[in-house]
Amino acid sequence: MKIEILFAEIANLYADLQNIEYLKRCDPSIEIIHTDLHTKPQFLCGEDIKLVYVGTTTEKGQELIIGSLMPYRDEILAKIEAGQFMLLTGNASEMFGSVIKCEDGHDIKGLGILPTYAVRDMMHRYNTLWIGQYGDDRNMDVVGFKSQFTQCFFDEGAGYGDKLRPLFVAERGEGLHPGIKEEGIRWNNLFMTYLLGPLFIVNPLFTEAFLKEIGAECTEPAYKEASMRSFLKRCKEFREPERGFTY
Repeated sequence: MKIEILFAEIANLYADLQNIEYLKRCDPSIEIIHTDLHTKPQFLCGEDIKLVYVGTTTEKGQELIIGSLMPYRDEILAKIEAGQFMLLTGNASEMFGSVIKCEDGHDIKGLGILPTYAVRDMMHRYNTLWIGQYGDDRNMDVVGFKSQFTQCFFDEGAGYGDKLRPLFVAERGEGLHPGIKEEGIRWNNLFMTYLLGPLFIVNPLFTEAFLKEIGAECTEPAYKEASMRSFLKRCKEFREPERGFTY
């Protein structure tokens, strides 16, 4: 199984690249491929890529990545509609939306693949702990952190429905933007979330479910005993009523 990491030279904040390194620790048969900004992604070149990953980047990095992917916009959309597995963490999904609206009026046109837009406020960083649930019956706890200058909204007339559904639902913390509890998006096999952690390392149960979904040979989380101890401790702490959540 091959996993392609796009643009690790700039999409590498918050240790998010360790998401994929951890998957390889879980399943050593996984082969990781790195694609740089000046190369056409391998999943668009006939290579058998099971999962495409894009992590968090800087504001300037977002513009560079949009510029790199824009020539392949229609090909990327076709791949997603055909079931390509893709994971976008942190602010990566903003590049796949219609626009990033900036406070100085310098709006950044996105790829227009997701029916979303982002609103950037560089004077106010939103930092918070987060706990919620994953799964159709919402019976799997997920924890993480958010640290962002942006909030994500649906384009006018768009929203969750038959095509899109929330990836997670918050128990404590906000969703895609303040006032809603739905966090992230699941569209076919595209997963997007603002949650940091890195996501897989702090969520062994979700990692196991994800590995099963992409058809990995080995699906048991690496260092499972230690990982589960840490995960359960974090779940308990994040549910403490007296714990400050936003900082």
